[in-house]
Amino acid sequence: MDAFFGTWKLVKKVNVDEFIKAVGAKLTDDSNLTETVSKEGDNFVWTTKRGQHATEIKFKLDKVFNDGTIEGRQCFSTISLKGNQLVQVKKWGRKESTIIREVNGKNMTMTAKFGGVQGQCIYEKV
Repeated sequence: MDAFFGTWKLVKKVNVDEFIKAVGAKLTDDSNLTETVSKEGDNFVWTTKRGQHATEIKFKLDKVFNDGTIEGRQCFSTISLKGNQLVQVKKWGRKESTIIREVNGKNMTMTAKFGGVQGQCIYEKV
């Protein structure tokens, strides 16, 4: 888990707009997107910043928690550490998406899957 700690800046997106449309979310301006991972007591904290807007989730590995989307949709997530990957399963209604994050050196790759659609973001450690 230690490899994920720090701040990550989005540097590349592949097919992300199609993934966002598939899950029914709104497209956002990701030009200044950063994600910061830290630990606070027993909880991990994942902060996402888009310009002036920030969202934060606090979670424990392998425990279900209330999660939301940028447009306010409520869902439930579980984040697990599987080898060197953080695997997040997000559920809302009868739908489910999977987000896999993996660190390779100074890069973090995030692969999001929903149905037959997959998007990928590449981040660089700041």
